[in-house]
Amino acid sequence: MRNKILTIAVIGFTAAVIYTGCQNAGEKRLQDAQEGVGQTKPDTQTVQSSYSDDWQKFKSESEQKIDNNEASIAAFKEKMKRSGTKIKAKYNEEIANLEEANRGMKKKLIEYKNDGKTAWLEFKTGFNNDMDKLDKSLKDLTSDND
Repeated sequence: MRNKILTIAVIGFTAAVIYTGCQNAGEKRLQDAQEGVGQTKPDTQTVQSSYSDDWQKFKSESEQKIDNNEASIAAFKEKMKRSGTKIKAKYNEEIANLEEANRGMKKKLIEYKNDGKTAWLEFKTGFNNDMDKLDKSLKDLTSDND
């Protein structure tokens, strides 16, 4: 009889310890999760400010690239004025295409509307790819003639 009582007491004590330990661990995990959510949730103003700063920086850099392209095209046109008519005829259409592409890039930049972070990232990637192609075409054109 004594062994039965002792066994039941030990089992009861073990069950109480396990139950208390599990309950405390569950509460701690819940509390940690709630604190983690509060810490990882960014401040909306901070995100908007960061996004706005990124846009302004991107816009000014892109405008500078477009201005540089315009200057390169103008310099190339000036150089073509001193060339023969055969060379002028060859490059006039290409110059016109590059000027149109450069104006298109400028227009894209001006017309961009803030449509959220995903749209911004897509615009930025596409714009940079188009700008790189334009720069490469311009460099190829000017280096062909040198």
